[in-house]
Amino acid sequence: MGVVAVGVDGSDRSVPALEWAANEAAAHGHTLRVVTAWSIPVTALSPGGLPAPYPIGELESDARAAQDAVIAKADMPEGLVVEHHVVEGGPGAVLLEAAESADLVVVGSRGHGGFTGLLLGSVGQQVTGHAACPVVVVPTAHH
Repeated sequence: MGVVAVGVDGSDRSVPALEWAANEAAAHGHTLRVVTAWSIPVTALSPGGLPAPYPIGELESDARAAQDAVIAKADMPEGLVVEHHVVEGGPGAVLLEAAESADLVVVGSRGHGGFTGLLLGSVGQQVTGHAACPVVVVPTAHH
């Protein structure tokens, strides 16, 4: 059985990518691997550049809750096998790692990034340029 991995960052912009990936996985009898990255914010560093005490468990839990919220909003096929992956690291690196064991990686054209005028976000550019498998970029609907 193959794997379709999809990056979900917790934003509503993740929903179209998740739905596209879910339909693709279902159409081919593949497992859907929903991947969400989390990391310690740079602001959590002490003045000396060392990590300050930070509630790592809360960060991971928040990422899992954000993933669950996007899944709850998505229209997904019945009977689909779904794996939930919440991984520490930068989104691009986490998705590139997921691509190593996937048949396809799906990302949205834009996520939480601050440069909304860009057609493709930095994570999408990193994944499309370096993934070990085919990548599909699902455009965000413009309202």
